[in-house]
Amino acid sequence: MLHDKAVKKVEKALGVKVEKMGHRWGCVYDGYVISWISSPGWKREGDRLVDDGPLEASNWHVRREDDHTDSMVDYFAGSFMDNVTQLINYVKPPAPKFELGTLVKGKDNKRANRHGYANRVGVVIRPGRSMGIQWAGEEKARWVSYPENDFARA
Repeated sequence: MLHDKAVKKVEKALGVKVEKMGHRWGCVYDGYVISWISSPGWKREGDRLVDDGPLEASNWHVRREDDHTDSMVDYFAGSFMDNVTQLINYVKPPAPKFELGTLVKGKDNKRANRHGYANRVGVVIRPGRSMGIQWAGEEKARWVSYPENDFARA
């Protein structure tokens, strides 16, 4: 991804200013430090590569603000992500698809059939990416998590 696009996406999503942090670019948001490396684009001139073109962003990293790498004990703080969207969603998760109390129905897909909740109806009791459901006809809620993508509004 181009560095300029990554900066615009992070600044728009998080509402913070991206700045140079040593040899990396990044910002601090809600107790987390997110960062990435920018390197020049390469183009071929004859048989050699020349650094030319816009900056490319890569090496997406997130860590807690109070957590630091300690090379003396082989501790490396934080995690690496695959792209800038994962980085943003790590520090600011998207809103849940279903609110608390929403009536949902399990989709008829492979995973839902395998786990036995396809076409079952229930009420959301714990919203989020991995949500809790009180099934219709059951007395007691089980603390099982279900992926929100396997459900639709009933």
